Amino acid sequence: MARDSTRELLANLLKRRDELRLESEALERLIETYRSLAMLEREEPADQLDLWKGGRSSRARSAYVSEMMAAARRLILTAGRPLTRSELLRELEGEGYVVDGKDKSKVLGTNIWRSEQFRHVGQLGYWPKDAPMPGRFADKHSQ
Repeated sequence: MARDSTRELLANLLKRRDELRLESEALERLIETYRSLAMLEREEPADQLDLWKGGRSSRARSAYVSEMMAAARRLILTAGRPLTRSELLRELEGEGYVVDGKDKSKVLGTNIWRSEQFRHVGQLGYWPKDAPMPGRFADKHSQ
């Protein structure tokens, strides 16, 4: 009888975990939708949204880059593997982030390096320093 109770409890816990995972994924999608809507609702012309050009305070640029680095971290962790600069650039621009420069990938790479939040994993790309490295990539880790 206790065995059945334990199994039932475990089944309920597993079901609840799955429900929470689905709720979390739905919340992430909702946040992304509202982030996209917020970008569209801005009254400024698109070229003035580029905080990397002149006309913005260093505090505003810093906040923008910080938000973009948080998005990069989320993208990497969602992928479950290191992402290259070009992969990150494509994904970030797809979310509405603006990176200015002749070599956008290099500009992004410089900001990743300056943030000191990521480690470079050989030819594979970048992984957050504060997250455990997936075992299959750990042996390829180099800084």
